[in-house]
Amino acid sequence: MNTINCSDFDEAEAILQNESVDYVISDLNIFNEVFTIKTFTETYHKTDLIIVSEGLLYACGNTDLFQGALDYMDFESDLLKLPIKILEHYTDKKNNDRLKEDLFKNYHLSSKNEKYLKVLSHCEKVAKTNLSILLIGEPGTGKEVLAKYIHACSPRVSNKFIALHCNSYPEELLESELFGKEAEGRFELASNGTLFLNEVGAIKESTQTKLLKVFDTNTVSRIGSNQERLIDCKLVSSTSKDLYKEIQDGSYRDDFFYRISSIVINVPPLRERPEDLDDLIQYFLRKSQEEYGIVIKSIDPEAKKFLYTYDYPGNLRELKTVVDRMVVLSIDGRVTKDGIPLLFNIKKEITMPDSESYKSIIPFKEYKRETEATYLQWVLNQTQGNVTEAAKLLEISSRQLFNKINEYDLKK
Repeated sequence: MNTINCSDFDEAEAILQNESVDYVISDLNIFNEVFTIKTFTETYHKTDLIIVSEGLLYACGNTDLFQGALDYMDFESDLLKLPIKILEHYTDKKNNDRLKEDLFKNYHLSSKNEKYLKVLSHCEKVAKTNLSILLIGEPGTGKEVLAKYIHACSPRVSNKFIALHCNSYPEELLESELFGKEAEGRFELASNGTLFLNEVGAIKESTQTKLLKVFDTNTVSRIGSNQERLIDCKLVSSTSKDLYKEIQDGSYRDDFFYRISSIVINVPPLRERPEDLDDLIQYFLRKSQEEYGIVIKSIDPEAKKFLYTYDYPGNLRELKTVVDRMVVLSIDGRVTKDGIPLLFNIKKEITMPDSESYKSIIPFKEYKRETEATYLQWVLNQTQGNVTEAAKLLEISSRQLFNKINEYDLKK
């Protein structure tokens, strides 16, 4: 790491304006009522500031003077620690930048949409705090990716990111996953890192009560043990449910909600990000071609129209599935209308019945069964009866698909 010595701030400013500088180490003499530390950090936001102060001022504990600086150190007692402090922070910063770069590359976090850019900005800001964060958004909007981004932007980046999908476990097993039993639970595994609780709306009241104790004491006891273990992790949660309504209905604890949601970030659905649709389609097309080893040479107009006009109620997850399906079902590198999901074609054909035809309306459950059976049979036909491939396209397990095949007496 190269160092540059400057006799005054005018000399330093000339360098800052023309070169990339990681750190500025200075005393307080360069700052005044007009040019404050806040002014410096806003002007040179990519440069971290470390203040070295006289012992008396430092001892007074007047930390407001240093607001916005990376750190402040006493000239007499802390100066020898300065190289270590910079090295530790520089290492964390490089790990942070590398992880963020991977996230942008692998999950296409970049955006042209004002709402989503604001979400990314909020994630970056709150990542530097220990406040609990709740991400609220529809299924498939990429909440877990944002949780990883928060971790990447946090001082905890060099430690683990641990995720737990709360709606995947029955209550007893969920508690075992959280608190541990014979082995470490997720809280312990996330020590000094980030714990992401996905779909916290699925957590039952009895488990919420136990979690409140964990939050209050910063300790966790494994199931069947009285030993309390200290924990320290950043908590990020997500939900696709309307927890405000559930609190009003009395089905969700308000005190638990407030503990997991010091900061609430609302993630917009894909339909509210029209500026990003083309980039996302191109991104998923590239990923899908790489995954399946298929080169797409052309997309028929009807298929392209569907890609760019469909509203994607399943958001990013559905967009990925649609693109995967089109790539897999392409013919000699050509995406045709056969790759368009059958449900979309059914949706286009639905019209409101006139007043004379209401007697022909069938119960919704019956209609849903017929539609589901038709769609599943179509997917099986497209994969030549390959249940594993069909299940992958449908994003369900092979076992679930076998159950549906038996339920509807479908042909493989």
